[in-house]
Order: sequence, then C-alpha cells, then structure tokens
Amino acid sequence: MGRAIAMELARAGFDLTLTYRSRARECEQTAQMALDAAREAGHEISTSTHALDLSDANAAETFAQHRAEVCGESGAIDVVVHNASDYRANTFGATSAHDLEVAHRVEVVSPFLMTQALREPLSRSTLSGGGSVIFFSDTYALGRARAGFTPYMVAKAAVETLARQLAVELAPKVRVHCIAPGVILWPDDFPSAAKEAILARTPLARTGTVEDAARLVRFLALEASFATGETIRLDGGRALR
Repeated sequence: MGRAIAMELARAGFDLTLTYRSRARECEQTAQMALDAAREAGHEISTSTHALDLSDANAAETFAQHRAEVCGESGAIDVVVHNASDYRANTFGATSAHDLEVAHRVEVVSPFLMTQALREPLSRSTLSGGGSVIFFSDTYALGRARAGFTPYMVAKAAVETLARQLAVELAPKVRVHCIAPGVILWPDDFPSAAKEAILARTPLARTGTVEDAARLVRFLALEASFATGETIRLDGGRALR
C-alpha cells in the first residue's frame, strides 16, 4: 500500500520522503519507480529513503524534527501519510504490556509526535486546502471486535480519535483525515473459507486494491479542501453488514 501511495503522489508531482523499518531494498525500488512514474506524468521530483522504526518514539520524533529543520523557516510540507502498521496476532492470555505498548507506539504515539514536530512546515503548504495529514485506521477496529488481535485493534481504534483531535489542534491551516480500510491485501496465511465468508458479507463482493487506497489519499490531499477530522471507510460496504 505504501508503494501505491508513493506512486500516486509522484504522478501528481510531489517530492517524496519515504521511510521503512526493515525493507531497505524494496523502499529504494519504490523510490526509483516513483521517479519513473513522475517523469512519465511530466514531473521531475526528488525522493529520499530513510530507515525508521516507529516502535522507537524518540527516534520518530527526532526524525520529524530533522525534516522540519531541513525545510527551514520558509519551506513547506504538503502531505504526511501515516500508513505504517504493527499488524500481528496476539493470543489472549499471553498478551503482555509490551505488546500493547508497541502497537500504540507504532500506530499512535510516534505518528502524533511526528505530526506535532511537522506542524510548522505543514502550515506553510500552498495547496488550495492547506497541508494535510492522512492516517490509516481499520474498518474492523471501528465497532467490530476481532479475537486474537487486541493490541492492534485497540491501537487502530485510537487512530480515529487521534485524527479528530489533530484536526482541531492543527486547524485552520492543516487538514487531517483518517482512512479505515477493510480487506485490501489478504495476509499470506489467511484461510480460503474465511476469505469467502468475508466477501459474502461485503456488499461490493470483492476486496479493495492498493490503488483504491492510493487514489483516496490523493483525493483527500488535493481535492477535499473543506473536509477535516472525518474517517472514511474503504471497505466495499463491509461495515454495513
């Protein structure tokens, strides 16, 4: 999904700062693909890649502070996309405080600290609606419990509240959005029977695609100039059933 978002924003002419936790080679490939896609669309952009472990909140905040310093007193940041995730199963009865804390650092604490540090360059964006911050929650975390994923689900539910809070804190110069996807990519070991059951309860009867998510990011950044603080479900109607 991160690659698809990068490609979509590159085609729109955005310079890109990409971060990764462990997949350096894939991130470098994404940067090159984005450069090529931008040229095909008639844009010359710059890209950079950086290792960043969001479970280390201090490192995340320091990284964002450095990016703000690079912008200087007049430079701007147009869009920040928080799409990293700590998706993993946790057996109830064997879930530790560490499991809960790591999920919150990745999904909530580090994104908050980074956004706070980037407030000034975001406020200087010259986009028609101002700068934007886009979070990713999860449609299943917003009203549907799911056994075996408590740290992830609780953290993703907090992301929606964080987006609302920051929409007020950063107004009027910066908009904040939250996307809550349903199934976009199946986990590698997801059972076939479970897939069929989910699709049977999804009105659009299919999974989403990473391109669906990327196009929504682009729309929110460039077109939704009078929207902020809302959570948009990207789930094919799954939440309706």
